[in-house]
Amino acid sequence: MFSKQNMHVGMRGAGRDPIRAARHQHDQSVFHRLLALHDDIQRDLEMLPDGIRSRTRSHNPEVVALLHDHVPAMKQRLHENFGLRFWDPAFAELFAQHDKVHMEVSLLPDGVMIEERSDDPNVVTLIQAHGQVINLFVAHGEKQAQQESPLPAEYLRVL
Repeated sequence: MFSKQNMHVGMRGAGRDPIRAARHQHDQSVFHRLLALHDDIQRDLEMLPDGIRSRTRSHNPEVVALLHDHVPAMKQRLHENFGLRFWDPAFAELFAQHDKVHMEVSLLPDGVMIEERSDDPNVVTLIQAHGQVINLFVAHGEKQAQQESPLPAEYLRVL
């Protein structure tokens, strides 16, 4: 089991690959900056029968640039199964199910729009829970990011 104290272990080989390690460090710094600026972020989450649609926006140009960096990077990490937050059950499960998640990202002048969908009803439950966790990050910033993300009771774990 991974813990917050040794979450760097969760980079799965990034420490042996300097390019992946640098990507991980960059992604982590962008994420923490977004958490610090969470009061400048507005987010709408729409539940869909097969996933979610979210719009994350800001009037702060720094936040918009960070979102334009962060969201495509997370899509790429999911596609590559280059996980993060392995100590967090919801994130570990999302990466374990990465091949069942279809993600579309649209960059907007003031932020991003994301659609995450799945043909697997169990993964839809996970995607929707993840969307709600991101809302909590926006609402509470670093304080929330230090907490484990809850998995819905009806979600059937694969890990």
